[in-house]
Amino acid sequence: MVSHGRKMNKMGAPHPRILPAVELSGLVALVRASYDTIDKGLLCSFVERWHQETNSFHLPIGELTITLDDVSNLLHLPIMGQFYTYSTLNAVAATDLLVDSLRVDRGVAAAETRHCRGEHVCLSWLREMFEDVCTRRQWTIVARAYLLHLVD
Repeated sequence: MVSHGRKMNKMGAPHPRILPAVELSGLVALVRASYDTIDKGLLCSFVERWHQETNSFHLPIGELTITLDDVSNLLHLPIMGQFYTYSTLNAVAATDLLVDSLRVDRGVAAAETRHCRGEHVCLSWLREMFEDVCTRRQWTIVARAYLLHLVD
């Protein structure tokens, strides 16, 4: 639900007040993952070789598929429970989620989904909203925004 529109800035390490929620989510390893450490040329090469029809990379040495076990090992994420299949959101459903989960004003949420042309919000918008709720010490909403940012 998040798109990479506007200016990028970092959220950094989780605030001590939301650290227990991040740890309970099982996503704490993603805090250390960063786009800043990725070799951009290598990433572009992989993007060029990705085939959506087969969900694999077509490389000179053959076809490569990334498995859930690969993701777990690379990102140190626990893989447990049943597989989750998400349904595609439309802009109205995305707006409703923003209003219900992040307590964003409906008009502001609708404007952001329109700006991103659908069921997305820009990372910069999410970060601005995050900073605002941090300032107001709305820790539950801060935790939700932070977790959304982590799984982007």
